[in-house]
Amino acid sequence: MAFLIQSTRYCKPALLILLAALAILLSGNAALQPSGSAAVYADLKAKDSLLGYISYAFDALDQDPALVNKADSVFNNIWRQPASYHEKLGYYQLLINTGYHLLQSRQIRASTGWYEKALLFYQQNKSHPRLAEEMEYEEYVGKPLGNNYTRIGDFSKAIAIQQLVITSAKEENRRQMLPGLYANLATTYFYMRDYRQVHAIINLAIGSLSSPSQSIAALLYNLKTEAYLEKGQTDSATHWNRKALMVPPSGNTTWRHAALTNKARILNTYNRYSEALSYLQLAWDIAGNASVEDKARLSNEIAVDLFKLGQPGLCRDWFTQTLSFFKTDSLNLYPDYNVTTAMFGLALCYEAQQHIDSSSYWCTQAVLNDYYTQQLIDPWLYSKSNIYSNEAQTNSAIAMHHHWFEATRNESFLWKALWMTELSKGRKLMYEQQRSRAWQEGAALNTANLSELRNNYLLLAQAVSPNEKELIKERINRKEYELSLKGGRFSQSLSAPSFSEFKNQVNESRKINNLISYHHTSQGLYIIKADRKGLSGFVDSTIRDLQDISDFANQYFYSGPRSFSNNPRTYFKTSYSILKKYLPWKIIPGGDFIISPSGGLHELPFEALSTHENGGAYFGVQHAITYQFSLLQLTARGKDQTSGIHVFSFENDYLGFPALPSTQKEADYLQRQFKCTYSSATATTDSAFYHSLQERNIIHLASHAVAGDSTQQPFIVLQKKLYLGQLQYNIANCPLIVLSACETGKGARQHNEGIMSLGRAFIGTGVGGALSTRWEVDDAATADLTRLFYKELKEVHLPAKALRRARAAYLKNNTAVASQNPWLWAALLYQGKNHPVLLQNKEPGCYRYLIALAVIAAVAAVFFLLKRKYKRFPIMG
Repeated sequence: MAFLIQSTRYCKPALLILLAALAILLSGNAALQPSGSAAVYADLKAKDSLLGYISYAFDALDQDPALVNKADSVFNNIWRQPASYHEKLGYYQLLINTGYHLLQSRQIRASTGWYEKALLFYQQNKSHPRLAEEMEYEEYVGKPLGNNYTRIGDFSKAIAIQQLVITSAKEENRRQMLPGLYANLATTYFYMRDYRQVHAIINLAIGSLSSPSQSIAALLYNLKTEAYLEKGQTDSATHWNRKALMVPPSGNTTWRHAALTNKARILNTYNRYSEALSYLQLAWDIAGNASVEDKARLSNEIAVDLFKLGQPGLCRDWFTQTLSFFKTDSLNLYPDYNVTTAMFGLALCYEAQQHIDSSSYWCTQAVLNDYYTQQLIDPWLYSKSNIYSNEAQTNSAIAMHHHWFEATRNESFLWKALWMTELSKGRKLMYEQQRSRAWQEGAALNTANLSELRNNYLLLAQAVSPNEKELIKERINRKEYELSLKGGRFSQSLSAPSFSEFKNQVNESRKINNLISYHHTSQGLYIIKADRKGLSGFVDSTIRDLQDISDFANQYFYSGPRSFSNNPRTYFKTSYSILKKYLPWKIIPGGDFIISPSGGLHELPFEALSTHENGGAYFGVQHAITYQFSLLQLTARGKDQTSGIHVFSFENDYLGFPALPSTQKEADYLQRQFKCTYSSATATTDSAFYHSLQERNIIHLASHAVAGDSTQQPFIVLQKKLYLGQLQYNIANCPLIVLSACETGKGARQHNEGIMSLGRAFIGTGVGGALSTRWEVDDAATADLTRLFYKELKEVHLPAKALRRARAAYLKNNTAVASQNPWLWAALLYQGKNHPVLLQNKEPGCYRYLIALAVIAAVAAVFFLLKRKYKRFPIMG
């Protein structure tokens, strides 16, 4: 793609005159001062000539663009806030110039951060009419910023800023900008694979074209061509490609080089690779002035065609050429899609040449680089961005490593497969946790913004009409973008998880646990088990869907308890066969399990599976089970701390929901045994609940909850309904939350992220672990289980282990066949950190001291009376 319309660097005639005059003045000052720029700075500061310093910095940056890497110090030296019209305009232009030079040097992340600062400065000063007009933020900030967001795949932000810029251009009557702005918006939708929107927006752009805008017209034709190619509509693609190639050449060769590349892609659809390569070479010959991004994309295209022509050696050279355009860090990573593509390409080249170790290296680098790049994307609930954009290549890399392991029995390949599998799951959750940690440290925590976002998610949940929901979502999108701007996400350091640390944690954990990692694709099911004996792998290419899991869950759990009660024997056989299918190893009784599911496996209640086809034993009774969204979370170590419990119980009918009588028994038990704070759920406001999450207590919520269907947000019932969207904008410090309510572990399944449930939402805000329920639960049975859970947690400290022992105790106490129904006792699952949770015992009150004193006094009195008795009646010898 070569359709991102670049802004020219900010430079206006009035500014040129000003800078020329200042340059003469400043060069004279520098000549008089022996210490050069330091002396110039000191002189300007002494004179309080802030505009002079800004202009001096602007010129210095143009003369030596490498100084952009010291931009922070340049701005830190500004001794006061700009006050006058000229100072503010100069400061704004310096921000833009910094972003521009960083963009030219392919430092997209840093460039984006400075353009965001310029946008914030514009928003703070746009009330000044003259200043707002001179700033022209649509051209010099909005356009390059939106393009940067598209480059890194943060499509939600790209659309937010691009739509604002288009609206502003219309309001300011800057119609000549519209074709280019539409082209950029269409490009974003192209990367989102929303081709219907692409064509609709390009049609708007073509309609807004003036006759001289032939280069922009060619760019629009190119974009049409690619959209049709992606849909497999080669004839339409050929039509629009001809139109692009017929546009007369001009000084701007970007569109021409894109048209030639598209011609090659069309030829590739007919397997005419040699002809395609000749067009790509023509494109390369005129790519001298193209952006680094366009050159990198083109060199990748040439490499792919060479690979198809059976020339892996030359192919490898061109992929290496792509990487040479970028300065990777010490881990050989760089946050750019072209880099990730080239790494995957190198892996294929080396595999074709039977250099398996080199191929393995580039596979793992590519998947890690993909993970690394996606950290730039904010994890919004309704984000349009794609943090799994290289999923097909990742799936291929994982499959290759399983194949190599089967062929060589070299365990290192299985380790790499496990590493890549876990890198490919739960990214959004881990970015949410990262964001929550930043908020806890005080970075970018804007309570007003958070409050407004919570309110918008509440309104969204209550909205009825589709149009109203879309309007609210757009408002949420804008507010989340504002929050992100103030968060300075692009000023934060990227981090890559360490393979060696991951391996160490898995090795440590497998001493006492069985770790199971699933990876399900349309090509089959891949499973890796790590235990005391080492790693073992399993591949079944016949498992293309997981319909049996869905059917099993719906029949025996989501439809209520009836199916089991009607025929327990059929249940045992069915669940046993599912266990053998998805855990194809001999299961030794005892031993804890840590399970990292994939896709539909998130819906499988392993707890409820029978370990014998005739029944009598259950997997979740023999084994403690912890569910992880990714085994990367093993590296997140929780701190051991002694915690009290904050109990919220639902004891009266409220909001159309019936009272839960057993919640009072739960609350009474907890208050007798442990240090407790009690609150009525129906009297608890949202703000009070948010505050309780920040305390370091265990939260025990015994209330109503509803998951709804995939179009609804799950919610819990307090004084008001509290929705999942509201929960994501909070900070939590509690080590454990026990959601003793229906369906708190149920919700819509999001690709590679698991179930978007209430339990998962709490983990995203910083809760250490969540005990939640998969389906509607029985009030009395759940109350019994939770009381048993706390009793066992006091003894063993580990939540998953305590839950296993609670199940065993429950079944021992309830021996009737109907009471053994897994629907009653298997709904509870534990997700999160596998770390100790220490309960704080109840402190004895005054009445206990009085009772103790009374007992002591009674014992003393008895002793005194006995002593007198023995003195009066001595024992005869």
